[in-house]
Amino acid sequence: MSSISGRVGGAIGGFSVYCTVADGVIAGRIGGLLRGGDIRLEYDSSRIIGRLGGLVFGKDVVLARRDNTLQGRLGGAIAGKDLFLETDGLKIGGRVGGEVIGFSADLLVAQGQLRGRLGGVVFGHDVNIETDEGDPLLAALIAVLTYYYYQETENRHSHHHSG
Repeated sequence: MSSISGRVGGAIGGFSVYCTVADGVIAGRIGGLLRGGDIRLEYDSSRIIGRLGGLVFGKDVVLARRDNTLQGRLGGAIAGKDLFLETDGLKIGGRVGGEVIGFSADLLVAQGQLRGRLGGVVFGHDVNIETDEGDPLLAALIAVLTYYYYQETENRHSHHHSG
């Protein structure tokens, strides 16, 4: 069994994540007890499918895997976002969402550390993840899902307080 754990974003305004990886299943938690969600993904050499968050506010994850790329959809056909990630074994890059409403991934994995930025220089968040998982795409996916979940929950909370 391996693990993927750390933080996306700073001490304030960021989310922690902890997942275990074993026997084709990634399972864990993004965020804390109150403002967090469970993550459970099943994967093999050709796909990654599962759920992020709970039953009510959860998001489906449906990704195809080819060589060094992950491509698919987060959150369903209508309100979801496209995801694309690719790696050369060290660098992981890609995008979630469209050109306007979306975010980019610019990550690097080395010696068990996944570092970089999600969402660009100005509005983005730093990634600080420790992993003993040998697959850089899996570690990067967990970081991306953490940031995505953070964005989705922030949007949900901000709508309740407007007016």
